[in-house]
Amino acid sequence: MPLRFFPDNHEEERELGLINWIFDFYQQHKINETRRELDQARMEAARVTQGGTVDAERLERALGELALATKTIQRLMVDKGVCSPDEFRNTLQRVDLEDGRADGRSPIG
Repeated sequence: MPLRFFPDNHEEERELGLINWIFDFYQQHKINETRRELDQARMEAARVTQGGTVDAERLERALGELALATKTIQRLMVDKGVCSPDEFRNTLQRVDLEDGRADGRSPIG
């Protein structure tokens, strides 16, 4: 007979709790990683060419990388059943309104 640390009726809850904790830890890691990428994109956007203009190619590349990371996180959340596409869209709309404007953007900083 296997050694059990939890009664049968609580074992499944504890397993789900652990799985949720691991996912939360992973999700927080991805959020922090995205923030670092955003900071990098900001630094790259702040650089100017020798002629005093913004390097548009570098800026587009940085924004493309950030967009790819964001899409990947969104798709993982839906594919793993963390949320449905509708839940994601509704949350995105609520977050968009946090600054008082539904403009499809979030303040930087």
